[in-house]
Amino acid sequence: MKEAVYKNYLLIILLVIQAFNYVDRQALGLLLQDIKIDLHLSDIELGSLTGIAFALFYSVMGIPIARWADRGNRVTIISITVALWSVMVALCGIASSFMQLLLIRIGVAVGEAGCIPPANSLIADYFARAERPRAFAIYMLGGPMSVVIGFFSGWLAE
Repeated sequence: MKEAVYKNYLLIILLVIQAFNYVDRQALGLLLQDIKIDLHLSDIELGSLTGIAFALFYSVMGIPIARWADRGNRVTIISITVALWSVMVALCGIASSFMQLLLIRIGVAVGEAGCIPPANSLIADYFARAERPRAFAIYMLGGPMSVVIGFFSGWLAE
């Protein structure tokens, strides 16, 4: 009984982390025009912030973090990377230039890259083979949940 409660607790925590992992992207997309006006950015600079700068570091850093998750404490890895991306997202609010925002977004990407590999590994360890499809499906609901949460930020910006 205790093990089932812990597994469900773990899955809910990972789901919330996954949702907030994606909320950042939703919120930034909704606020791009305001950021463009506030920081006097060009369309190319905006594209860099939301495209290549983020995607490159997110994808490249996922590989060493996944290797670290194979050898290290996955809960610690998730905790460190969630803290990193949370601090970086907060710093986005005080960025006053394109370069500052670019460097902060790279930090966000590195932090967010540390979410999925260790979470997948934890789910594989804690859920039996027959339970894994349901567990992964619940975990991946973080993406659609983020859309709902992210649009709230657009409402706040309005």
